Amino acid sequence: MTSAPADPLVRRLTAFGTLGPGEIDLLREAIQRPASVGPRADLSSQNGKGAKARLLVAGWAARQRVLSDGRRQIVGFVLPGDFVSFSLHRAPLRYANTVTLTQAVLAEADMLLEACTAQSYASPLAATMRAIAAVEEALLAHHVTRLGRQTAYERLSHLFLELRERLALAGIEPGDTFTLPMTQEVLADALGLSVVHTNRTLQQLRRDGLIRMSGVKVTLVDAAALAALSDYVPLTRLVART
Repeated sequence: MTSAPADPLVRRLTAFGTLGPGEIDLLREAIQRPASVGPRADLSSQNGKGAKARLLVAGWAARQRVLSDGRRQIVGFVLPGDFVSFSLHRAPLRYANTVTLTQAVLAEADMLLEACTAQSYASPLAATMRAIAAVEEALLAHHVTRLGRQTAYERLSHLFLELRERLALAGIEPGDTFTLPMTQEVLADALGLSVVHTNRTLQQLRRDGLIRMSGVKVTLVDAAALAALSDYVPLTRLVART
């Protein structure tokens, strides 16, 4: 079967909710006109106007805040199957801008936002989209915990487990080896560490036999040990199925 732009989203939604053929068809019809953008593209605004709701079909992006002196805090990563500027709230909080880290493909999702608004609160699609909103809250709680209470060793372990799970849920890379298309500077800005500290911690994880890195590929050699030391709770356990 030909891959559709909505497929990563459908796979994610299926993990957190129950969708019938009708809802899946609606999703595929509502996600339209995929287009490619290059790295470092700002996805938060469009021609000076408010950003359109879009779905990331392929590639990686980051939500970030840049302070007046140039320091950056990455507050989350956007992976295939995730939305950009999509919110069921009438006036969503614009706390960060979203920038692509790699070549990316995005598709318009305004029709999906309209469909969710038009359907009843109890409809399967609306209920499943609320589950996705709960996933976003869980990711934010993960991030706050990493930055506030974990050591550098725990932070990297926890983030790697989270990325592995999210890629698997979207059907992108289902195993313990996944692509990490980012520099150590990006990792450092996501984890509140210096680049030097990030590098040293990565080397320690490798020496301890917990991860293996080759180019942009990361392998979690002992995912169970990483989960135990970082107290990682899978998203599928945090968010109840609808």
